[in-house]
Formats: sequence, C-alpha cells, structure tokens
Amino acid sequence: MASVCLPLLLLALPASALVAKPALPRASVAARRSAPALSMFDAAVIETVASAAAVPAVFVGTGAYLVGAEGEEEEAVEAEAGDGEVDIYRDTLLRYAGYANEVGEAFAPIVPPICVPASYAVAITYVVADTVDKTRKAYGGAKYEEDALTSCALIEGLDALIWQLAASVALPGYTIHQVVAIAVTLLGAAGLTEGVYDVVPTAIGLATIPFIVKPLDELAEVGMDVTLRKVWGPYLESCEVKY
Repeated sequence: MASVCLPLLLLALPASALVAKPALPRASVAARRSAPALSMFDAAVIETVASAAAVPAVFVGTGAYLVGAEGEEEEAVEAEAGDGEVDIYRDTLLRYAGYANEVGEAFAPIVPPICVPASYAVAITYVVADTVDKTRKAYGGAKYEEDALTSCALIEGLDALIWQLAASVALPGYTIHQVVAIAVTLLGAAGLTEGVYDVVPTAIGLATIPFIVKPLDELAEVGMDVTLRKVWGPYLESCEVKY
C-alpha cells in the first residue's frame, strides 16, 4: 500500500503548494452546541452569507455573461472557417476530471485514505495531459516558423498550464468553499440535526460543479486574454507562418 500511496501523495503535493485551496468548512459539534441559537434571518447570518457569496457571485455571474456574449460570435467564426474540432480536454465530459480532487476532498471522511491522493492524481494527470496536448499541437503544427517552433510551443504549453491552474484549481476551489460555507451558516442557523448538518453542505458544494464549470472556464479564458496573453501574444503572432 505504501508503494501505491507515496507516488500519489507526491503528485498531490505540487498542486496544493501552487494554490492552497481551503478545505471544506466543518464546524465542531462542541462549538455548535455552545453557540447561541440564531434565526436564518438574523442580521449576523445574513451578513455572513452576503459576505461569503459576494466574490463567487461575481466570478460565476461574470463568467456566465461572458459565455453568453462569446457563444454566438465563436459559433459564427467556426462556421465561417469550417473548424469543427472539439477540444476533448475542455469541451467534453473529460473536463470534469479537473474537478476530481474536489470530489475526493468532499468524500474524505467516508472513503479509504488512498482515495483522496488518488483524486489529486487524476486532477493533476488531467492538467498535465492538457498542457502536453497544447504543446504537442503547437510543435507539430504548421502555425509557427520553424526557427521559432520550440519557443512558441513552450509558450503555448505555459499558457495551457496557467489556464488550468486558474480554471481547475483556484477559481473552483474558492467558489465551492464559499458555497459550502454559506450552506453551513444557513443550516446551522436553522438548527438542523447533526447528520443533515454534516452531509448536506458537502452535497450542495458538489452539486454546484456542473453549473460553475463553463462560467469559470470562460472567466479564466478572458482573464488570460487581458493579462498574460497580451505579454506573449505579440511574439507568437510575429512567429506565425506568413502565407
């Protein structure tokens, strides 16, 4: 078992070091019993919920708007160019592999210990695979001049890696954490039973995943467009093959 766990743990550590994602909040039984009873409509509860929801709402709301604004334009461009290629890492169900570690962390209390590092291994493998795929396509394609091929391919790979760190690690990790924190606050104020209090927030957090993937992906995409891609974009354009 040690020979299996050690490689998985070594794979999990780099991702957690790059972006420290908060663990799902779990209030202690003693703290909940000693805390004064609150109504779900208590001013303190409302303030806590509003504070926790503010940034994730901006993230997801902005991303959803961008998805709607960009969708029709992208379809028109693809139709005109005849480009119907599907990116299996970002446009298919394989995209959810990037969220595997979120699921592993959520079920950590009820699954064998090996499952958590294994979930990180799945997520990291997915991120690395997408990075390698984008690098390979840039290097093996006919887009860039031969003398600049290596540097351009490495930049394309770096672009993919940073995008993945934002779209698969930082943004969803923070968003899901805040959703769970909101559920914990509301359920605690409602005075529900221990079993419900322990299970429902995690279930709510996981249930948000299908609804946040596309908005957060688009938010990461536009964020890259207006920041880092402005740095290396001109160089990549200068290296493109001129027809």
